Amino acid sequence: MKRYASDFRRFLYRDFIPITKGIMVLCVAVFAAHHVLSIFRINLFSLLRLINVQWYLRPWTLLTYPLVNSDLLSLIFGLFWFWYIGGSLERSWSGQTYGFFLGLATVVTGLAFILVSMVVGRIGLAGIQVSMVFHRIGSAGLWLPLTGLTWAWAKNYPDRELLLWGLFPLKAQWLAWFQAGLIFYQYFVSYNLAFALAAISSIAVVYLFSGRGPFTHGVRYWAWTHNFPGKGWSGKVREKWRKRKLKVVK
Repeated sequence: MKRYASDFRRFLYRDFIPITKGIMVLCVAVFAAHHVLSIFRINLFSLLRLINVQWYLRPWTLLTYPLVNSDLLSLIFGLFWFWYIGGSLERSWSGQTYGFFLGLATVVTGLAFILVSMVVGRIGLAGIQVSMVFHRIGSAGLWLPLTGLTWAWAKNYPDRELLLWGLFPLKAQWLAWFQAGLIFYQYFVSYNLAFALAAISSIAVVYLFSGRGPFTHGVRYWAWTHNFPGKGWSGKVREKWRKRKLKVVK
């Protein structure tokens, strides 16, 4: 067992993108486990999917909803794109900043959906009260946080050029607009403008990590400039516990 754990650890760290690879493995594992458990009528997706207005019943779904991908083809393309741009950002940003960005983008998008569901559910749609309908709307899929991730990647490498569908050359900055536009259109057609804006809300997080944003130089630099000891939050927590232990001993 130790050998397999060691091999898996080496696999994660081989290309210096352990967070990206770890999330990819989780997405595949959740997809496979859901379809196996569905034989026994156990819906794993329902435990991880964010039900917008009722999120407080399962608060962990604010972070787990990107793992819910029901369409295999969409998952394959999403994982490939996540590996390409996510790996690039993780290597250039460092794992700490990259992980913080991913978590923040995921939570912000989830909160945006929750807020929109609450507001739209109260005021109704076209004069009709539809709170029960919007209570059942959920958020899921890797492509939601990928919108913000693509935007961040384009900010870092604006002149990088890729072939769209293997045919049309497109610069990173325009590719980010194209990807965000697809997500926006999908939610606009399926729901309304408010949900479409919520779907691309992770783009706002990018500006905390670029330009004059507080995390432009990384999370660790921000922690250092704000007098966090050691390695940021973990160092501060360890320092507090050390002082408490010393007081108890005295």
